[in-house]
Amino acid sequence: MILWGKISHFSVFMVLQLLASYNKSGLLEIEDNEERSTIYLNQGLVEAVSVPRSDHLLGAKLVKAGHLSQSDLRKIILTSVLRDNKREFLGLTLMKSGMVDPEIIAQTITEQAYENTLELSNWVDGTFKFVVPRHPVVFPFSPQINVQHLLLETSRRLDEGQRPSKSKVGPPGNELCESCSANCADSQKDKYLKDGICLWRNMPVIVREAIFSPDKLRSADVVDHMHDIPFL
Repeated sequence: MILWGKISHFSVFMVLQLLASYNKSGLLEIEDNEERSTIYLNQGLVEAVSVPRSDHLLGAKLVKAGHLSQSDLRKIILTSVLRDNKREFLGLTLMKSGMVDPEIIAQTITEQAYENTLELSNWVDGTFKFVVPRHPVVFPFSPQINVQHLLLETSRRLDEGQRPSKSKVGPPGNELCESCSANCADSQKDKYLKDGICLWRNMPVIVREAIFSPDKLRSADVVDHMHDIPFL
């Protein structure tokens, strides 16, 4: 284990940006009293975001799209568990099976990464740890999602009113603010603290800097992605 901490002190998105800035490779494991999630990183890029309750949706999407039958899906999962004596990320298991085009799986994993990152936005209690496994997790076909773009899209969805599918029992707004080091003004709290989710806390650092120092923002690529974000 390389890095460990409490989500209440360092948000999941804050830690993810830190690891990406140093081009780290490994597993960012997040755990609260109810669930455990894993973000797979390779050279600072996100390869997958696994949230247990949504992992089964990956298989369901492929079955619904006609890329895989329900019986084949069950066989793949059962064979993997019996062979490895553990349950790994379903996307990786499907890639290893060779029964579905890796590019199709990668596209589905990419779409689900955005959905699952939104699911993590209300995780405000629990712990995180970053580990580098002895045997690196290798995706045969990697989506490689830029962290800033991933978080910009999540911020946009949150601002438009989208919320995680499962509510989390977290501290009320005032307690959440007390454990945060941002020292936001009341106007910021009124604008960004909604439904127990702090949009400011989950906002990519580059967006915060743009709000306070727009002249420092030089990347046209990032600017293009930010034009459609209402809270700017």
